[in-house]
Amino acid sequence: MEHRDNPFGLVGKVSLITGGSRGLGLGMAEGLARAGSRLVLVSRSEAELKKAAEELAAETGAEVAGLAWDVSEVSSLPGLVDRVAAIFGRLDVLVNNAGAQVRKPFLDVTPEEYDLVLATNLRAVFFLGQQVARHMIANQVRGRIINIASLTSRLGIKNTSAYGVSKGGVFSLTKNMAVELAEYGINVTAIAPGYFRTQMTEAAFQDKERLAWMESRIPFGATGSPRDLAGTVVFLASAASDYLTGNVIFVDGGWTSV
Repeated sequence: MEHRDNPFGLVGKVSLITGGSRGLGLGMAEGLARAGSRLVLVSRSEAELKKAAEELAAETGAEVAGLAWDVSEVSSLPGLVDRVAAIFGRLDVLVNNAGAQVRKPFLDVTPEEYDLVLATNLRAVFFLGQQVARHMIANQVRGRIINIASLTSRLGIKNTSAYGVSKGGVFSLTKNMAVELAEYGINVTAIAPGYFRTQMTEAAFQDKERLAWMESRIPFGATGSPRDLAGTVVFLASAASDYLTGNVIFVDGGWTSV
């Protein structure tokens, strides 16, 4: 049995990763693929999806599909879950990773920018989680929902107010989902990354003063790479974490320990 022989194995499982064509999503997708999961990557860019799916399949030997989808369009989410089920016949793991960011002072954030960030980072997480949970319950799947939180779920960081609101919401939502879905055998957790170099954060890394400040706050003295999340997401997606739910795991090089 897989659970006894390899509690971290994901052979036979199907994982859906939003924002999966690049950055943190792609790094986590690689970890899930190497653990044996079949994958559906979702993002808004069809070109990025095609490239990511082909390269990931070639590198890992996993079955990988890509779906161009805007998860902030909540009315379309039932269709997304149906498409995943149609492709692979089941859905075991959701990684709610798609994200948006507006970096500017609190006093300058517009209602439109606030709505954009909240629609992607919190509203979509809530309602895609809801649709996936309904699918898992209807099909008696003891599944996993893994949300992506942030350092800003716990800390105030300059010029990230709208993002911080959304990620604080993800922190709270994860715990509420975990309590409500436990009776169905669905584990709900979150990963809260620290500073990782991705396309979304590249501007911060180009600012030498800001980069030095970030590294000075991290006990390990260095920022992370997307592959640094692979082990955590595999653990949370696998039978190794059967008795864990409602937890938010900070993968931040020790930042929140200081």
